Amino acid sequence: MQVYNRELSWLAFNERVLQEAQDPSVPLLQRLRFLGIFSNNQYEFIKVRVANLIRMNRFKTVKSPKTVEGFSSQVILEKVYKAMDRCQLEFDRIYQGILEEMEKRGICVKNEKELTEEQSDFCRKYFLEEISQWLVPLMLRKSTRIPFLSDKQIYHAVRMESGKGHAVWYAIISILVNRTCPRFVKLPSPERKTEIIFIDDIIRLCLDEIFFMFSYTSITAHTFKILRDAQLTVDEDISKSLVEKMEEGLDERMHGEPVRLTYDRDMPVELLEMITSKLRLKKRIVREEGGII
Repeated sequence: MQVYNRELSWLAFNERVLQEAQDPSVPLLQRLRFLGIFSNNQYEFIKVRVANLIRMNRFKTVKSPKTVEGFSSQVILEKVYKAMDRCQLEFDRIYQGILEEMEKRGICVKNEKELTEEQSDFCRKYFLEEISQWLVPLMLRKSTRIPFLSDKQIYHAVRMESGKGHAVWYAIISILVNRTCPRFVKLPSPERKTEIIFIDDIIRLCLDEIFFMFSYTSITAHTFKILRDAQLTVDEDISKSLVEKMEEGLDERMHGEPVRLTYDRDMPVELLEMITSKLRLKKRIVREEGGII
């Protein structure tokens, strides 16, 4: 039986945004913007509506709340996850198609493994002058709690391994994006061609600059992002003004429980398991893979 409710209807609307992104009659730049709109919409949907469904399912002492036509919130949540997974696959397909179209027009997105020697030198200089000052690596241990991770940030999860004794170290790097440190960087490019790189990949290229004190034989970095419950709770204390209540509620909103983890597909299982365990995320229903975050 088909289930209709506001969550599924909203996802259907956002899927319409994806259709605009794949329409070849739409200018290429506008198609990229539609992908950005889709992603922002999806993140807000997860932080508010999906988080609300998860809270409803946490009630163990009462019967699971009914949402529509006798279906429980758990049923709706599973249908929401399936729709989101389908949209994510479609997003990745459209994004790859747009990259191919851009390359035909002389605009190419490169990663750290595809750089020329000149571009590699440029990236290392850019890292030292523009990026390194914003980075604060945080070491992770299986026996310690993970530090607070904001849902406004993009992170690298780093894994280092030593060939001697097979020692393994883990770390997290916060990737700060601002006006002086944009997400994309233009590379020295051949004539009539524009080549760009994500700062995520510049950081991967320069991991040896960050972790020079470790004696490792292999090192990898994998991008991930956390989405937190954005519920706004207003204190009912009558001794406080409305402004004070709203300020406290907005502050708590920034520190909500994690409800979704987006990560790149190359992240090692052991590293992924450690992060999800420390964030107390359930394996299936609160994490997803992404080609670009």
